[in-house]
Amino acid sequence: MCVIKDSVKTLHPAYFAMVMSTGIISIASKLLGFTDIAWALFYLTIVAYAILLPFQTLRVLLYWENLYKDLCNPKLSLVFFTTVAATNVLGAQCITIANQPEIAKIFWFFGIFLWVAVSLFSFSILFIKCEEGLESVIHGGWLIATVGTQSVAVLGATLAPSFTSCDRFVLFSSIVWWMIGAFLYMILITLLFYRLVFFKLAPEALIPPYWINMGAIAITTLAGSIICLNIPKIGGSYTDFLTFIKGFTLFFWSFGTWWIPLLIILGIWKFIIRKASFKYTPLDWGMVFPLGMYTTCTYKLSQALQLPFVANISKYFIYLAYAAWVFIFIGMITAILQSFGKKDAPAA
Repeated sequence: MCVIKDSVKTLHPAYFAMVMSTGIISIASKLLGFTDIAWALFYLTIVAYAILLPFQTLRVLLYWENLYKDLCNPKLSLVFFTTVAATNVLGAQCITIANQPEIAKIFWFFGIFLWVAVSLFSFSILFIKCEEGLESVIHGGWLIATVGTQSVAVLGATLAPSFTSCDRFVLFSSIVWWMIGAFLYMILITLLFYRLVFFKLAPEALIPPYWINMGAIAITTLAGSIICLNIPKIGGSYTDFLTFIKGFTLFFWSFGTWWIPLLIILGIWKFIIRKASFKYTPLDWGMVFPLGMYTTCTYKLSQALQLPFVANISKYFIYLAYAAWVFIFIGMITAILQSFGKKDAPAA
């Protein structure tokens, strides 16, 4: 019982990134025809979400002071957007894998509620309370704000055709969230570039949070691609925006693709040249999510732009996502078992 209380009290918001990562790789597997893997990961996502959401709820009710302390921590405040993204990714699985749009709508409405709550709390507290310098607080994990925002756009755009009476309003809302997420990305990535170039960065701080640089722009690409695919289905004046959205979606995908070799080089610098050792933290799921998201967004982009050869990238990239997921999952299980072992060990 004490172990559960401690787990609730000290729950790291980044644990929801495990749901995000597993969910998006599940969706990518379904798109590429790996149906059995997609369903297995879908069930695992449900289990993980069913554990984490009650823990987070209990933390709000029983340990608000601890939660508020994390919200006031500029290094952690925006990481709470993982809760939003995890909710919407699971909703996207419900419609993509299980073909249950009505259940997916529940997750979308809940995801909107979480987005409003997290965005108002985290940014308000960040604006009011943050007194530290840019170089000491900003990291790639801040881009989770973009991921959470774009996850609302992704699920909304996916569900829009199923809202028979208000499909145009839902699509309009999804386009608005897509633009908000894109705006957040442009602002935050500018600050991150400034931080990376002009301030010394310790190797241990580099990976994994900065992989979200690519993950955030990948989900922006995915949202734009799904919007482009559904505009012709809904029609109306939205067709006027189609060329604009296609152009910017390709722009974001191109920039996300550029990030991949750069992040690999930075990883080599950290683990091989600087010989930093790997030690699991919940933030490590931030390396898995971008790989699954890039796989998915590339596949959808190929459909939106009618460029089938681009989909070939996804057919190979999915294996990198699988390898990263297995590696981090093993690291998580090992860390949990070691944690329980230390708590059960007799005092000296």
